Amino acid sequence: MKLHRMPLLIKRMIVEELGFDERLFLSFTSKRTSNFLGLFRTDLKGISITIRINHSGVSVCVRRTSSRLFKPVSAINIRSFIGNEWKFRIPYDQDYMKGSSAWIIDGSAVQAGNYPSTIYCSLNDEPVGLDATRNVVIVFGKLLRHLNSILNIEECRQFEFIMTLPAGLLCELDCNYSYDRIQTRTGYMANTTPEDLTFLLDNIKTDRLRLNVAVPSAPGFKYRKNPEKKRSIDVLKIVHYSWVDFSELPAARYLTIGETIQWDEMNMILKSWIAGRNREMEIGKFKITKLTDRDRETVFTDIETHSSQLTNAERDKFLEYVDHEEFIQTIAVDILRDNDGIRATVIEGWTEQMSRNYFHKKQNIFVMVWSEENLRKIGRVNG
Repeated sequence: MKLHRMPLLIKRMIVEELGFDERLFLSFTSKRTSNFLGLFRTDLKGISITIRINHSGVSVCVRRTSSRLFKPVSAINIRSFIGNEWKFRIPYDQDYMKGSSAWIIDGSAVQAGNYPSTIYCSLNDEPVGLDATRNVVIVFGKLLRHLNSILNIEECRQFEFIMTLPAGLLCELDCNYSYDRIQTRTGYMANTTPEDLTFLLDNIKTDRLRLNVAVPSAPGFKYRKNPEKKRSIDVLKIVHYSWVDFSELPAARYLTIGETIQWDEMNMILKSWIAGRNREMEIGKFKITKLTDRDRETVFTDIETHSSQLTNAERDKFLEYVDHEEFIQTIAVDILRDNDGIRATVIEGWTEQMSRNYFHKKQNIFVMVWSEENLRKIGRVNG
């Protein structure tokens, strides 16, 4: 059956009857067919992307999602989502895809195989003069552009990457999406480059970003945010912070650092906020070691503090909102930003937890900027 020779109305009726998987396979057959499918794109609420790096290349798992109730799962459980995943291998294992048809995506060879629970689409491209890692990045970008050309994807719910990333891979992500969540896999620290890290923090819009990364290619590298870029991250959790410049924190509304920071680093954070930097931060959570009175003096060196204007009830409400733990004791003081007089409350709070027959003290410093949203959360203003 020659689809291209049929009247447009008939072709549209046929395409509208195709399922997602059928559209995907058909899109690989030729650029002409792919362009035609792009005229009648199917609406897709969202996708999630998981990238796994191994010795043979990159495995990209794309899951279709249909509602806000979507809950991401490990790639290990991919087979439980029958008919809902496309898995792409870049480059592919020749023996694995032996006997399947070969097609083209923007000049890159594609072999596709249909399996009971998952569609596997393997891409391979070996242009002369390019190493394998660089080639993976090129093909990954082609793949994402291809999916966007045949589908109306409203949003990317989750982007998850595991282990080391080829340089330049993050820069291939679509900045037009507002990502629901981007994260590194829990328990692993991924290696990245200054360029990819800067691109991610400066350009990608996301509700939640969890970064457990290091920058081994540039020892001593410190990320410097672009002052002209507006805040595009709501919640940013940093696990390892060797790349963080505490005088110029990444722009995020809610910032938390998983590792214990030093007292002078906390002092730098507070002084920078007072001086008008780190303005995007409305909530900060920072893990510290147990403070003595002398340590507390170090934290507030050269900082003018004021008696806190938060009531105990408002303080408890804020801590419950950001930490969901019951603190046995808190100390709070207020600081003011120099250029506009905005107030922030700095709360030192700690809990005691039983571990191996003795109490372990967990101590954090919280910063609550008196933004309209925070004041509404604690009930000081109506809204």
